[in-house]
Amino acid sequence: MSSTAKPATGYKTDLPRRIDLPGTGAAGAVRRPDSSAAAPGGRESPRKLIVGSEISLAGEITACDHLVVEGRIEAKIKDCQTIEIAEQGVFKGSAEISDGDIAGRFEGDLSVSGLLRLRASGVVTGTIKYGELQVETGGKLIGTLQPLGGDTAATAPAAAAAPQPAPTPLFDDKAEAGSGA
Repeated sequence: MSSTAKPATGYKTDLPRRIDLPGTGAAGAVRRPDSSAAAPGGRESPRKLIVGSEISLAGEITACDHLVVEGRIEAKIKDCQTIEIAEQGVFKGSAEISDGDIAGRFEGDLSVSGLLRLRASGVVTGTIKYGELQVETGGKLIGTLQPLGGDTAATAPAAAAAPQPAPTPLFDDKAEAGSGA
């Protein structure tokens, strides 16, 4: 017989196994130092998480360079560079990201320090903070919008809250009624 023993299960063993998924580290798991994140050949290996269609994921994602949502996610995301939500994708929760490209649905708190691009089929509901905003015709933003931007964002509400002089009425019925008596 052969010199290598095959497992007695019906599973294929010649398929590569994915053992390190971004943001899914279990308690007590050993984490690789950043220096070992490079792929063979010296290239930087992106930390990319793809949630395919018909996949549901719930939890917290703490580090991810690029998140692609084609299914459903209920999560809290921090330290993620880019999130991309496909037309059929749904994200519920909160996200602090650098850039966003939304063609599906986002529901919750979204903070984008760079460019938030909302596609024609995209719907964002909740509290949205953004550095730059690009909305295609048909895209929907529902909720509270707040531009990020340091001093300019801080002075705009202050100027709007400053007391404004009362408008002078063109016709004052009370003044005319009182002058005739």
